[in-house]
Amino acid sequence: MNYILFSRSNCPLCEAMEDELRPFIDEFKIVVKRRYIDNEPALEALYGDKVPVLTRDGEILCHYFLDVDVMKQSIHGAP
Repeated sequence: MNYILFSRSNCPLCEAMEDELRPFIDEFKIVVKRRYIDNEPALEALYGDKVPVLTRDGEILCHYFLDVDVMKQSIHGAP
């Protein structure tokens, strides 16, 4: 599972989502890479007004706020 958190520098929502992800990282030993979109035109075009954006294997799971149910489903699979 490749999780990427697309974010910007000095972004309170991005920091909040990262904090909300911490229990999942600790409990399920997943890795979430943080990728800044600042100064990356292609990423800014994709995610600019939606950051933070959490993806798994290239699929958007949520943006702005962590969707806990979607995160759990992504880890455990469909119910």
